[in-house]
Amino acid sequence: MVMRCLEISNLRNLISVRLNLHPHFNYLLGPNGAGKTSVLEGAHLLARSRSFRGQAIGSVITHNQDAVLVRGTLDTGRTLGLSRERTGKTVLHVDQQLVRKRSVSAALLPVQVLLPNISDLVFGSPGERRRYLDWGLFHVKHSYLTALRDFQAAYRQRNAVLKSWGTPDCERQLDLWTDAYCRCAARVHEYRFEYVADLKPFVDAAMEELQVGFDLQLEYRSGWGDTDLQKLLEESLVKDVKSGSTQAGPHRAELSLEAAGNAARTTLSRGQGKLVATALVLAQARLLQRQTQRRSLFLVDELGAEMDPVHLSRMLALLNSDSCQVIATSTQSLGPEFKTMREGKDLKLFHVQQGCVDVAAQSEDL
Repeated sequence: MVMRCLEISNLRNLISVRLNLHPHFNYLLGPNGAGKTSVLEGAHLLARSRSFRGQAIGSVITHNQDAVLVRGTLDTGRTLGLSRERTGKTVLHVDQQLVRKRSVSAALLPVQVLLPNISDLVFGSPGERRRYLDWGLFHVKHSYLTALRDFQAAYRQRNAVLKSWGTPDCERQLDLWTDAYCRCAARVHEYRFEYVADLKPFVDAAMEELQVGFDLQLEYRSGWGDTDLQKLLEESLVKDVKSGSTQAGPHRAELSLEAAGNAARTTLSRGQGKLVATALVLAQARLLQRQTQRRSLFLVDELGAEMDPVHLSRMLALLNSDSCQVIATSTQSLGPEFKTMREGKDLKLFHVQQGCVDVAAQSEDL
């Protein structure tokens, strides 16, 4: 499943644009400030109902407009539509039918983002890597979302009891929610542990194809070590009551990344970290395609930034595959690294200028 057409209205300087997309690689060429990244932002909004820039919706909507509108048509004929107003109100449609849950559109359009800060997946907080795992599991195990939500609900309820400690019936309530918390935590841990095991060979293959030059070891750590979680919670009750929150659990889990026996975040260079992070997300797309026969949409901003031509060529070879569709931006014209794509007509060129996509510059024959 790939996106065949993307329409965006009133998103920053994009007043009204329509892109008929190539099923493999789409290259958005233009100067800084032209609106290239805003096109990626529109696709992200459609899939996830939020911007990858992390900004309030008011700054995304074009000045003097009330709402941003994005519509996508998939190659199966299915359609997605999103409207977000300045008030924050969001309206989602799938096949012209109103849907209430954002997860419905997210499930139809798996989106991966490769931004210049992609190395945060390696150097950032454990939360970055937990979100990486949760994204993958959401798309390959539909029951995982329910398990994660159940855990989050039990976590909130147990914390509420901790914050009201000393009130009548609090001990009974704590026992009740601790039992529920441990059951839900075990389910989330099992999903994540099995997913990492499935992911490892795909990461190894991507690392080898990128010729990073070293092996990467992945290990999922539960967030409570080897101790029985129920027992650990009993032992840490005083600390939990004092902080008003549960300290041990899947919300403290970590996807450990090691290179040559050392923590990747402390030993790798920024360039190496970017290659490792790229391998991780490409591996995830391949696993998704293998398990569900669905392709990911990669949104790549500033393609090739801080990457030498050799590694760029290898990354393009991985992106130009059956596991993904790509929309990439750049200020640089197509280089020799794109020779294979151009010869195979696996690439479509768009020119973006002052918030407009120049249809005349869209070329099927590169």
